[in-house]
Amino acid sequence: MQFLMERLVNRSEPDMGRAPPFDPIAAVAAQIQRIVEGRPYVAAHGARVCDFGMPPIVDSGIGFVDHEHYGARLLAAIVRFEPRLRAPRLEWLVTGKSLRPYALVVHGSVQVEGEPSTFRFELPRPDDMA
Repeated sequence: MQFLMERLVNRSEPDMGRAPPFDPIAAVAAQIQRIVEGRPYVAAHGARVCDFGMPPIVDSGIGFVDHEHYGARLLAAIVRFEPRLRAPRLEWLVTGKSLRPYALVVHGSVQVEGEPSTFRFELPRPDDMA
């Protein structure tokens, strides 16, 4: 299943040949990345205008309990905004790096051509930080 914007981007024009193949696993990974990069907006007096996205993790605190709260909020956002990911769960990995001591891994399954496929997505992406 493609979201509206994915259908618009992947549409085929009569003069352009065939549409590019759609990869559901890559689409789910891109949506999770958008959720993490997007910022929710709360207007004056606490009116929620846009709930899509996550606050920056650096604003949540530095303790592991703070990271767990962030993970719980991310899991709720994934359940709400990415219905293609089935049975999502989170795992914190210890990286051993001083600037990025933990990595968050999203697990689940995605239907690919009618068959469930294993999904794994690590945040931050390994190429995001050295």
